[in-house]
Amino acid sequence: MDSRDARHDLIRMTKEEKIAYYTERSTKMFTFMRGVCSDGKHPNTARALGYARDKHSERARASGEPYIIHPLSLACDAVGMNLNEDVLLATLLLHDVLEDEGALAMDLPVDEETKRAVECMTIRKMSGETKLETKTRYYKNLATNRYATIGKGFDRRHNLSTMAKDMTRASIVKNCFETWFFLLPLLKDSKLRWPEYSNQIHTLRTTLTGYVNTLSVVVNIDLSYKNAPDDELMNRILSVKTDEDLTKIPEILTTT
Repeated sequence: MDSRDARHDLIRMTKEEKIAYYTERSTKMFTFMRGVCSDGKHPNTARALGYARDKHSERARASGEPYIIHPLSLACDAVGMNLNEDVLLATLLLHDVLEDEGALAMDLPVDEETKRAVECMTIRKMSGETKLETKTRYYKNLATNRYATIGKGFDRRHNLSTMAKDMTRASIVKNCFETWFFLLPLLKDSKLRWPEYSNQIHTLRTTLTGYVNTLSVVVNIDLSYKNAPDDELMNRILSVKTDEDLTKIPEILTTT
C-alpha cells in the first residue's frame, strides 16, 4: 500500500499493514532528524533521538501507533517552522520520558539547559493539591522557560489534531478548557517575552485556537466566556475522568 494513501485507509488495514505503515513513518522522521543532527550543531538532539526511541519502545498512543511518533512529529514540525535550536529539538524529543517512562532528569543524556526545559514540561501533582492548583503551578513554571513554553505549544497542537478520533469526550473537554484558559494566554504573553519567536508562536496560537473552536462544537461545550470560569467550576472541569463524569459539569455543556 502506498504510504501517501495509507493514512486515509488505516481503518481497513490489517495489523501487519498498520505495523508496516507506522514503522515506515517513524523511520522516515527518525532519519530526517538524524540528518538535522549531521551538521554537528545539535549534540543534545542527536543523543535525545536514540534515548527517546528506546524509552518509548513499549508504549503506544490511543490510535495504536508507536508512541515515538509523537515526539518525532513535534521535532519535525519545529524544524518545519524554522526552529532549529538544539535545546528545543532535544526537549521536544524527551518531553514525555520523565512523566510517562519514569526516567530521571539526572539521567537524561543532554546538557543542564535541556534537562531544565524537560523538567518544566513535566507535570507533577503535589500532595494535597487540587487539579486546578496543579495546573496553575505547572503553567507558571512553564512561563519561566522559553523552550518549555514553545514545546508545550507544539505538544498540545499535535494532541488536539488527533483528539477527535482517538480520545474520549471527557479528555477533549478538559484539553479544550486547559488550552483556552491556560495555554493560549501563556503563548500570548510569550510573544512579548520572547519576540524572536513571535512568528512561530503566532502560528501555534492560531492553529490551537482553530482546533479548540472546532472540538468544542464536536463535543458540545460552551467556551464563550468573557473571563475564565471561577475556581470551583474550573477544578470540576479539570477533574473529570470519564464521559459519565461530564454530568458533574452541566454548566459548560450545550444542548445541541
